Amino acid sequence: MAYPDPQSRSARLYERAQRSIPDGASRSLVLVRPHPIYVERGEGAWVYDVDGRRYLDVNNNFTSIILGHADPVVNEAVAAQLGRGTGFALATEAEIELAELLCDRVPSIERIRFANSGTEAVMGAIKAARAFTGRPMIVKLEGAYHGTYDHVETSLGASPDNWGDPDAPASVPYAVGAPPSVGDEVAVLPFNNPAAARSIIDRCGDKLAAVLIDTMPSRVGLPDPDPEFFAAVFAAARAVGALVIVDEVITFRLGLAGNQGRLGLEPDLTALAKIIGGGYPVGAIGGRADVMEVFASRDGERAAVPAGGTFSANPVTMVAGRACMAQLTEASFARLEAVGDRVRIGLRGLFAALGLPWQVTGAGSLFRIHPHDRPIVSYRDAHLRPDEAAVMDRLQKRLLEREVYLPGYGLGCLNLATTDADADHLIHAFGGALPLVA
Repeated sequence: MAYPDPQSRSARLYERAQRSIPDGASRSLVLVRPHPIYVERGEGAWVYDVDGRRYLDVNNNFTSIILGHADPVVNEAVAAQLGRGTGFALATEAEIELAELLCDRVPSIERIRFANSGTEAVMGAIKAARAFTGRPMIVKLEGAYHGTYDHVETSLGASPDNWGDPDAPASVPYAVGAPPSVGDEVAVLPFNNPAAARSIIDRCGDKLAAVLIDTMPSRVGLPDPDPEFFAAVFAAARAVGALVIVDEVITFRLGLAGNQGRLGLEPDLTALAKIIGGGYPVGAIGGRADVMEVFASRDGERAAVPAGGTFSANPVTMVAGRACMAQLTEASFARLEAVGDRVRIGLRGLFAALGLPWQVTGAGSLFRIHPHDRPIVSYRDAHLRPDEAAVMDRLQKRLLEREVYLPGYGLGCLNLATTDADADHLIHAFGGALPLVA
């Protein structure tokens, strides 16, 4: 196939979509220019578009699919629930069952509440930290993505024109119209820089409610984390009386207790989403019992942090999430690590054989392609120059022509249905695409 194909049904659907949806899609990242691919169905590791073409899916709905598309066990659980109803203004046992499973698996999570997305989970964790500490400020990582919320979008898109001192990054707004006050309430931390962590957190002092970190942030390039950095963050936060929030929305797919389990970290609060919903919309805030108490109403008094949400903990998501998570064992994560290693090792060998100064980072089922050889330590190392971004855009299109769907910014994600042959297909597709784009 060739991409773009102006005669394809996908192209016609995009033309139609633009008449009712701004820019033709409700999610910016699904857009491939000049037209997105419209999917008809998914099965295992593959998706099939409305034109009858198939693609190895190394996006997996932005890391939310871990078992594979249309998992039969999840489908059976959902089908049974559909016959009983999809949402009630009353509690269900399904919420308790998923909550118990997650609390049992993650030592730092003593209590948990559900929401509808990763964005809501992070927002809820920040509100809980502010209520518990009585303080307004947060610290977040430069370049890290934590959802579509002004405060956590700070410095998400920082560039050499505005990112400031590498040891004390500027707080750069992301969306046009973000209030100037956001910059006063968010300090920005460079990843993997222990000295900067101590300095910035200490400077925030008794104004700081929480430090929000991702232990392997995708937009920072999936760098290997420095254990000294986490030690510095936790110690500095404790010293000023602030909490530590770990965003495991993506990295929870790295182990039975998430990446915090792999690294031996015990944050005060954790934000979860994606895989815990079994393919359905979900978010969750979990953490220490005393901190999570801010969500509880006692003796008729309003909770310190009231939390509603019409579809929060809806039974369809809850049964899907439990059906998914119950299937994940230590062996599941070992298999994901093995297939991830197969891809990473294969791509590194391919780059070397082609004489390309490219690299691949990541762990477990996650990998990210970098069209340069700068060591990836923090966001500024992974930030693409315009010419590098153009190369990645061309790569995405040439991979589509070879039956692979990879996001244009190079983040890859594998599911448990991915076979060794699928991994080899991915490497072979890169072998055909790279000479055309590099």
